[in-house]
Amino acid sequence: MRSLLLSALLLGLTCTAAQADPRQDWDGFRAAMTQQASGPTGMYAIQDATVIAANGAAHLPAAQKPADARWAKDAGDQGDVRVSYRNGQALIEGPGIAAVDLLKAKEQQHTLPNGLIVRATIYENSIKTWLYNPARVAQHYKGLSFFPYDPKGVVKATFTRKDKPVGLSHLDSRNHTGLMYWIGDVELPLQGKTYTLRAFNKGQDWNKLNHLLMFVTDKTSKKTTYGGGRSLEVHFPPGQPPKTLEVNLNTMYSFLCAHSDYYNCPINLTTFVPVELRYGEKYPPTGQ
Repeated sequence: MRSLLLSALLLGLTCTAAQADPRQDWDGFRAAMTQQASGPTGMYAIQDATVIAANGAAHLPAAQKPADARWAKDAGDQGDVRVSYRNGQALIEGPGIAAVDLLKAKEQQHTLPNGLIVRATIYENSIKTWLYNPARVAQHYKGLSFFPYDPKGVVKATFTRKDKPVGLSHLDSRNHTGLMYWIGDVELPLQGKTYTLRAFNKGQDWNKLNHLLMFVTDKTSKKTTYGGGRSLEVHFPPGQPPKTLEVNLNTMYSFLCAHSDYYNCPINLTTFVPVELRYGEKYPPTGQ
């Protein structure tokens, strides 16, 4: 199983290497995080998720009420909503639904007649099929918390790329094994010392890579920030990582598992930095 931590990338939670205005970057980051949390297919709308292997299927039993709907394995009966994954298509079918390949649909999602939303994300040999109930947002979303913007959190770092990224198997928060590629190291100066953080990506082709990820815990973890760790992204033109990066720590965000148990978050790829990083997203969302 692969981690879905990177779904944040789809909403532009960026820390750009050549960002002209880090404060504006932080404002955009907070807006994107709020959208990622509170939208109709946001983190707090997730009602269920399941993985469908190639040539497999899952269904929503017709007898379930929308608030009780959960995925069940196999294609189910004729009256059920079902998703099958065959020949590279994630086909959704059911009563009142014209057959749709979710992978080609807008935002890879489809709204059911009862208001629930189904979305699919693809991996090498499987898809993860998400079920969203927009009504859950009003019940569960209490807002997000962030440290105040601090210009000291914008630092110049040095990146040393690995010409051949190294695949690392890792355990995730749902007790599955995932694969990330170690693409280089970031030398990050913080509070008078320099710390080395591994940089990761889900891909290994340097012609396509356009960002790096760092997974961090620090002395705020389990206190004012999520104990599992936070992520930090730096973006660059495809295949052209600069040796000097501008890293905006103000855009650090919690592993998405802080907001939903349905995500697969890496638990053994983090780097501990022995200082307080009072930047970015705080946790719990309504605390401190």
